[in-house]
Amino acid sequence: MKPKEPSQKQSLIGRILIYLAGIVILAFGITLNTKTGLGVSPIISIPFSISALAGINLGTITFLFYTLLVLLQILLLGKDFKIFQLLQIAMSLITSLCIDLFDRILPQAPNLPLKLLLLAAAIIFTGLGASLTVGVRIVPNPADGFADVLGRRLKKGFGFGKNVFDLSCIIISLAIGLIFSGRIIGIGLGTIISMIFTGRVVAFCHGRLAKTIEPY
Repeated sequence: MKPKEPSQKQSLIGRILIYLAGIVILAFGITLNTKTGLGVSPIISIPFSISALAGINLGTITFLFYTLLVLLQILLLGKDFKIFQLLQIAMSLITSLCIDLFDRILPQAPNLPLKLLLLAAAIIFTGLGASLTVGVRIVPNPADGFADVLGRRLKKGFGFGKNVFDLSCIIISLAIGLIFSGRIIGIGLGTIISMIFTGRVVAFCHGRLAKTIEPY
């Protein structure tokens, strides 16, 4: 017997719940990466370096950075950009608030084995959260929305766009630190490992989650 399709109302509620879960999971993964002491996640490396130099709250800088990414999506998509996608700006506020909340709660990893374990968990949660927020096709996190647009413009998948975006963030973060302070800020071994493997986790989860999310 064919399973009953969810109603339109159930579908919307289900997609919203999946999306909100993705936002929380993504923020948790990003914050976990900062607690490894091995370098911050590429997705937040630019706001982190600016925040460290300017002494401004990380959540505030993250919100401004995400707003910039929405503007870049408008430039890349042109007339294909939908007005409702401006809701990414409002949704980015939720991500920023979650990052600040987890930052207060989560402790720093005290030794190398725990740092590496935390890093692995951070990569998994970040990849899973990104896949959920993009997969429901409601309003993606601006960073992942931009990576998705970038991947499509390069005629590749979201995972590839994520890798390109992460690499660009690292290069810009290095430039900001070296130009304005003469040192590297927030970039370390963990940043490079995250850049390499988060995109692969996204690609792995994206295809498999699509079948689960599709009914909604």
